[in-house]
Amino acid sequence: MKMIKNPEKILIIRLSAIGDVVDVLPALRCIRSNFPESRISWLVEDRASAILSGHPDIDDVIVFPRKKWQREILKVKKTIGTLSDILSFYRKLHGEHYDLVLDFQGNLKSGIMDLITGTENRVGFGKGFSKEFNYLFTRYRVYPQNKREHRIDKNLSLLKGIGFQAKFQNPEFPISRLDQEYISKFIDENNKCSIPLIIVNPCTSKYGSYKRWPTLNYARLADMILEQYDVKVIFIWGPNELEIVNEIISYMKQKALVSCKTTIKQLIELVRRADLYIGGDTGPLHIASTLCIPTVAIFGPKDPILYGPYHENTAIINKELPCSPCRDRTCSDPECLTTILPEEVFQAVNQLMDNILTHKTFN
Repeated sequence: MKMIKNPEKILIIRLSAIGDVVDVLPALRCIRSNFPESRISWLVEDRASAILSGHPDIDDVIVFPRKKWQREILKVKKTIGTLSDILSFYRKLHGEHYDLVLDFQGNLKSGIMDLITGTENRVGFGKGFSKEFNYLFTRYRVYPQNKREHRIDKNLSLLKGIGFQAKFQNPEFPISRLDQEYISKFIDENNKCSIPLIIVNPCTSKYGSYKRWPTLNYARLADMILEQYDVKVIFIWGPNELEIVNEIISYMKQKALVSCKTTIKQLIELVRRADLYIGGDTGPLHIASTLCIPTVAIFGPKDPILYGPYHENTAIINKELPCSPCRDRTCSDPECLTTILPEEVFQAVNQLMDNILTHKTFN
């Protein structure tokens, strides 16, 4: 397929999750660079939509409220209203008459969305690079050169495959002044001496709990850091995750901080202020990496080459076992995580901290 000249309307489809949406943002910058006058829309599920709000490269964020509809469709009093909402959603998506649809998701859900648009120029990944027969729903299919490449590079390859000029560009995370002030107040109240800030994210969503390093290990790691360095360790958390953080704090001998309650934009701003980020394979890890924050990434079953931090100032801790990487969400003996010791992670922290303390001045 030759690149369409000056498409008036472009639709990006990447529905979820937060980390995957973040990994498409560099491609968004390339799209905007290629087509500065085009109207760019992004179709996304409600949970990940907040990260896109107010983005200067996006003209319209279209929210697909999948979970809300799933909850309400079988409730007698809400069935008719939900069906009406679904019909309105279909009409909007089909009625926009997009000149170009770019499907970065590559599964059945996004394939259905491709068809709903009714657009002729539907671009996605070919067989072997997409799931659930997604390639049957797209008209133009891109086959990346390497199956085992980082998702950011894979997303850029979708653009290259149709003639775009595409190279990595640091994406933007627009944060309001109020959100910046909210985080500034929290930090000022808890870090009056302006010592290094280490952000630790021990949590995952319930859906991603199979990627979570044990809480006792996080407690031991944080104690080791605080015994060695004059720093502030802040544990961050999201919806339904505060209990995990409080459990870790209860195991600790040293004093760490629990972050304030945050929206996704406030969380981004808090991570932006960090001197070092530590955590597993979750959305905030991708945010930290995209912001070029020095990062220690703790990986279990998933492949860090595909899903790990993208920038160079990173240490990845994972075990190469005969069964890994894998996609299983349940495991009777998750050795890939349980065999990672706090001492191993602490050694990686030491290496990055030496560089941080050498090159940054703290007042």
